[in-house]
Amino acid sequence: MNSIHHIPDASAFTRTQQLHIIRRTIDGNSFNWLVWAVAASGFVTDSYNLFTFNVIINALYFVYWPGEDDTQKEFLINMTTLVGSIVGQIVFGVFADKFGRTRLYGVELVIVIFSTLGVASSSRGEGSMDILAWLLAWRFMMGIGIGAEYPLSAVITAEWSPTHARARMMGAVFLMQPLGQLLANLVGIGVVMGYNRNHQLDKCSDPSIADCAQQVDRIWRWVTGVGAIPALLAIVFRFLIKDPGLYELEVRNDGDSAFKNTDQVYGGGIPEPDSHAPLRHTRGSNYMMDMGEPPLPVQFSRSDLYDYFIVQGNIWYLVGTSTTWWLVDFAFYGLGMGNPRTLAKLWLKGSERDARVAALGGSVPTWNVLAPSHLYARNDGNNIYATLVEGAKRNMITVSIGSILGSTVFVMAGDYLPRRHAMTFSFVVLGALFLVTGGVIFATNDTGFHAVSIVLVGLIYFLFNLGANTLTFIIPAEIFPTRYRCVCHGISAACGKLGSVLVQWILRQATFEGVKADDVTEENLGYVFVVFGCVMLTGTLFSWAWIPEVQKKRDGRNGLRLPSKTLEELGKGMEAARAEKTAVEAGSSVVDSEGMEGVTRRGRRTWVRRV
Repeated sequence: MNSIHHIPDASAFTRTQQLHIIRRTIDGNSFNWLVWAVAASGFVTDSYNLFTFNVIINALYFVYWPGEDDTQKEFLINMTTLVGSIVGQIVFGVFADKFGRTRLYGVELVIVIFSTLGVASSSRGEGSMDILAWLLAWRFMMGIGIGAEYPLSAVITAEWSPTHARARMMGAVFLMQPLGQLLANLVGIGVVMGYNRNHQLDKCSDPSIADCAQQVDRIWRWVTGVGAIPALLAIVFRFLIKDPGLYELEVRNDGDSAFKNTDQVYGGGIPEPDSHAPLRHTRGSNYMMDMGEPPLPVQFSRSDLYDYFIVQGNIWYLVGTSTTWWLVDFAFYGLGMGNPRTLAKLWLKGSERDARVAALGGSVPTWNVLAPSHLYARNDGNNIYATLVEGAKRNMITVSIGSILGSTVFVMAGDYLPRRHAMTFSFVVLGALFLVTGGVIFATNDTGFHAVSIVLVGLIYFLFNLGANTLTFIIPAEIFPTRYRCVCHGISAACGKLGSVLVQWILRQATFEGVKADDVTEENLGYVFVVFGCVMLTGTLFSWAWIPEVQKKRDGRNGLRLPSKTLEELGKGMEAARAEKTAVEAGSSVVDSEGMEGVTRRGRRTWVRRV
């Protein structure tokens, strides 16, 4: 192999050779920190802006709707944001496949920046406007930007990742979701404590006091506005990366741009193969050259969509990624553990909660999340300072710590886990743990063992991010062909958000023993866990039936690591996977001179790598 660092003329090679050269160049490298930083910076920004609403919601109620004990406005804002996310995931998924990954990469951050500033500056004027209407409009727009980040960050990371580092890089990007949530809580606590030094927010228990309302109004605007800062930094990163070589070659059929972009990201030039030596993958697997170089499929044409999804049966892969993501988000967002009122249900004993409710005259304003006993013992519990600080602390302890640890363990162990089986198994474990947690909540609600339920919920979030929550983000970016990779990821993610929308509506309507599920004053949280446990168990079937293998068997050369299949292999779809499996099980296959297995599909020869 010629090791001179330069970019060869792409026209000297067939398209298949160009693809193999790009794959060999990328796979000759390790974890790419530039690609990770580009994707992670946007993902942490969007996570901050998505979850910061849980930090500021009580401040909004304190200032604008102090006497309300209903969560309708919170429900509407959440629903609007999630619907916006669905729109962003689908629309930007289609556009990214049609017009290029990086052409739109940054547009979604501009949307997030403007909508963040819009939320932070929302007002009711001199009674001439409705602040709720402004919040709904801006949060919908923000949702579009947040949703767009999912397919763009996932697919760009997958396409620029070396095959052996793909799971770790994508897992490290998804780690930014719980980190963004943690950052939102830390910023919230910092701003509240800062204002408390000069304005004694711990004395503000009456929203009608003008100075209290004014300071709290400033707090939620600062916490929201801070979300625009990392977005501005993330935009700078977006100028440092180009469309992946796989996209340039497999969609645009532009080999020169594919070579140039790959060299720009990885450096060191594009190595040429020896003229008489077979192209060989850097990790030891042989490839073949296409026979006849068939034309590229016409992207988004009716004939190609029908052929790929219906004739070849790959619609079931999309059903698999969509239903599993739907089920994960149904439970993840349905728990609502980022919500301070839901956390209050979990953290307070039944007797403590009843005493607080009685002290408040039988009705708990939505802004008051019932602070813990030691604050009430000092008469410091019924104020907005305790409400905001304790809500953020509970969130970090219950949700953030477990989620961050789960994602971190996945990044370290992702190469050793069989991803398909890990997803299936995590549905089983999470379903069982949900059922156990529901029972523990019923059994320990008013006992000295009440903290056990908090520990179990933290364990649930750990397992969520170690398994299904992370894998539903990763797998859709792996198993579809380059020409439909973004739209399929966007559809899968949108189905997840559709599940979260549906569960929000169901919990709004549901009652357990005649009591509404979202009523903070009642012991109904255990029922919610039991229902979600049953939902999670159903995910086992969909994961097992319609999620394909994305890794090969251990070959003894990589220790306990499970080698990942290349995106090119996975993009061949269900028919190629079946043919490969059949050939391996039969112990026979058609092998060409370059070491590639050939299978015949609908009258033409398709080549897959030997296993």
